[in-house]
Amino acid sequence: MIKKITNTFGTKLISAIINLLIAITISQYLGAAGKGEQGIIITTIVLILIFINLVGGPTIVYLVPRHPLSHLIIPSYLWSVMVSAIFLVLMQSVDIVSPEYILHVALLTTINSFGAINQSILLGKERIKTNNYISLLQVVLVIGTLIFYFYFCGKLEIMSYIKALYISYGMTFILSFYFIIPYLKNKNSVNQSGRMLDAIKGLTRFGIYNQIGTIAQVLSLRLSYYFIDHISGRSDVGVYSMGVSLIESVWLISSSITLVQYSRIVNSEDDAYSQKLTINLTKIGLFLAFVILIPLVLLPSGFYSFIFGHEFGKINQVMWSLAPGILIYNIAAMTGHYFSGTGKYHLNAIAMVAGLAVTVGCGLLLIPHFGIIGAGITASLSYTVTTIILATMFAKRAKCSIADMFPVWKDVNSYYREFILFFRKDKKTP
Repeated sequence: MIKKITNTFGTKLISAIINLLIAITISQYLGAAGKGEQGIIITTIVLILIFINLVGGPTIVYLVPRHPLSHLIIPSYLWSVMVSAIFLVLMQSVDIVSPEYILHVALLTTINSFGAINQSILLGKERIKTNNYISLLQVVLVIGTLIFYFYFCGKLEIMSYIKALYISYGMTFILSFYFIIPYLKNKNSVNQSGRMLDAIKGLTRFGIYNQIGTIAQVLSLRLSYYFIDHISGRSDVGVYSMGVSLIESVWLISSSITLVQYSRIVNSEDDAYSQKLTINLTKIGLFLAFVILIPLVLLPSGFYSFIFGHEFGKINQVMWSLAPGILIYNIAAMTGHYFSGTGKYHLNAIAMVAGLAVTVGCGLLLIPHFGIIGAGITASLSYTVTTIILATMFAKRAKCSIADMFPVWKDVNSYYREFILFFRKDKKTP
């Protein structure tokens, strides 16, 4: 399992570095307004994906060991097309995305959702390395295409970014589909019609529970973008979104761990093992997140102005306001994936809806008075409330205290020895 986590972390770290290069490139060549436009486009794609995932989505990982794949993939694809078409119409009536980009957002969302469905199947089959490399290729293609258009073609426009997304999402879909073909060929001929109906029921039931939580989660993370856009303008969205992107890199550790944790739990029937695994992984994830967070918040504003441009000097203030919530949310990520892996999606939904309520209430109060700093404080409060609820529910189920999820020196020392031993063994392997 350690090897899977380190492989996942390695690919996510490289992806994060490339995403940083993408952000720097867009900020330097298109300015804060261009970065804000890009932030609105990608956020809108994410929001539409939430509704697409009402049928299937990440819950496919849970259902893969329990149903034939053809019964999962066909309804998920059809639902993706239908939801994208509905939002294509809605976006033409609501002033969120610039009119010239609306069709592109709908098409990109559909392609991205197809690839995400395929990658969920790979995770359900514990093909974690394959999933990681496909995800890495996606960001490599984005930066490569941007360099081509910006540096070699001189096309300094948002459409260059959109074309990069078409290429990266398209290749992700094609490659991921290629890797799931062998599983699609392995058909179960027993009671096909009945099992198809059961699969659709599972996709819908678990998908709705999961997506209520995910809708609330993403809105908690990104609703402030639209508040800021309405109150302060797109340039402030660009500065805030850059700060969010940088500090959320702290979640590389927890997202690497939860990917393996979730895949392991959905294929396990031992709840005691899953609980112990969650507690242990939460401790190490929280400690490593703290270590990564320190240098990010200590860098001065001049550093960020030098890297991203003079308009981005307030990034460090944004990061300070986000830091407490970013750190504590690592616990929510681990315990939330335990509930997802055991099919208790409704518990995640309860916590995420509470977090969203905090975002709306505090956002309307703080953002008009404190701008992007108020947005950061709002996010931290939202993350904290979500974490407290999930940690409390997990502690009750696992018969432990919330304090048991925080690392002590003995835990840190133990994990350090295990990682050293792992790398020494790995070097000896021919």
